[in-house]
Amino acid sequence: MKRIIILVVIVFLISVCSWLATVFAVDNASGQLSHQIKNSDSNEGYDIIILMDCSGSMKKTDPQSYRKPAARLFISLLGEKDRIGIIGFGDSAKVLAPLTENTRKNSAVFLSAINKITSKEFSTNITDAVKRGFEELKASNRKNKILILMSDGKLALGSKEKDEAAFKELSGLLPEIAKSGIKLYSIAFTELSDVKLLEDMAKATGGFFRFAKADKDLHIIFASVFEKIKSPDSIPLEGDTFTIDKDINEAILLITKQPGTSTTLIDPSKRKHKASKYGKNIQWYETKTFDMITIKEPLAGSWKVKLSTKEGNKVFVITNLSLKTSFDKGFVNKGDRVTIDAWLERDGGIIGEKDVLEHISFSGNVMSPDGQTTKIDFAKSNGKYISEFIVNITGEYSVNIIAESKTFKREKVLQFKVIEPPQPKADKATHPEQSRKKGIEKGDWNSVLIKFGIINLVVLLAGGIIYLINKVVSRRKSKLKARK
Repeated sequence: MKRIIILVVIVFLISVCSWLATVFAVDNASGQLSHQIKNSDSNEGYDIIILMDCSGSMKKTDPQSYRKPAARLFISLLGEKDRIGIIGFGDSAKVLAPLTENTRKNSAVFLSAINKITSKEFSTNITDAVKRGFEELKASNRKNKILILMSDGKLALGSKEKDEAAFKELSGLLPEIAKSGIKLYSIAFTELSDVKLLEDMAKATGGFFRFAKADKDLHIIFASVFEKIKSPDSIPLEGDTFTIDKDINEAILLITKQPGTSTTLIDPSKRKHKASKYGKNIQWYETKTFDMITIKEPLAGSWKVKLSTKEGNKVFVITNLSLKTSFDKGFVNKGDRVTIDAWLERDGGIIGEKDVLEHISFSGNVMSPDGQTTKIDFAKSNGKYISEFIVNITGEYSVNIIAESKTFKREKVLQFKVIEPPQPKADKATHPEQSRKKGIEKGDWNSVLIKFGIINLVVLLAGGIIYLINKVVSRRKSKLKARK
């Protein structure tokens, strides 16, 4: 009897230990995943796959193929520590350029890939595009991974059955993409596209959504995606002038223009620069709808640029004196209070000296979807400046933050979309991040219970076998004693 009691106790202890080991393993794995998500922005470089629509409808919606120079603009704005891949999709998805370092040496690789983008495919296989892009990024060890999807159509493969199967597969892919720490940025191009699907895809992965009404807007949209991903420093254009200060090492001008017009740039020495003739420290990329002008070591002072349109003009700068913010949301629920923080950094360190900050002012304005602009005030707190406001209208918002003194100006543009709050549902989280976390917890605990059950079954079977063997041995010993 004592042996049986001891055996039961041993089986119980082994079972408890195995359960604790399983729980610890799951918690550790969840902790590692949570740490990975929280530190997803710690890497300086990004791995980005651009998914470009090659369906036949693009002949009508983008007859001038403006998406090609817009994609080249986006790649040019990214840094050398980033890696870019390009996939074209229509009837199926084709990798035109695998993940490649964004160096000047590899610029021909991207140019060749973008030039292979056509408008000839019969269908729009968005699922295959996302699947191929996901496969490319899964192999990457980087924490910062992004899919950028642009389409002018709907998920359409020629039959209802194929469409339903593809949609089901896509629905299953999105949680996997989110769990892998990959964000999907989507661009709905014209009203023909499935705006809701593309927006839902971005929301499900914690990404960003933009809507381009016309082909001429594509470079503006790609520039806004760049701003969202990289949050670059910029300086404000005041009318047709901007001011360069001594802390700026490089300036990149994105100038939107009417087709048929040309851009003239006038530096502080009153010298004029044009696409046909410009200074040695200037690089000029000209298209029908925009010019991208890069100025190395620009002269400090007031610059002037001839503008044919005021829409979408930007002056990005590389500088030792930077305006920073931690706000990076792509979607905000209607009625929520939005908190914006901002601060200045010099050479990577936050400027917190009172005697310096008292000569610097922070201001901002919010442009709501109805076109109304509202000024916001910032309160100082430990070297940072905080502003809060409530969003009551659904649609796209833009927030401009400006830090300035007598010697410099810095601007940061933040964009996000306000959506209706999701209706609460049983056993479902109300936010993409919560959904991801809840899915992890639910899946992990299901796994714990299954493993616990299996381990218990194995241990009990082993204990039973040991008990039977012990019983048989005891009987044989009893018989042998009886014979003696």
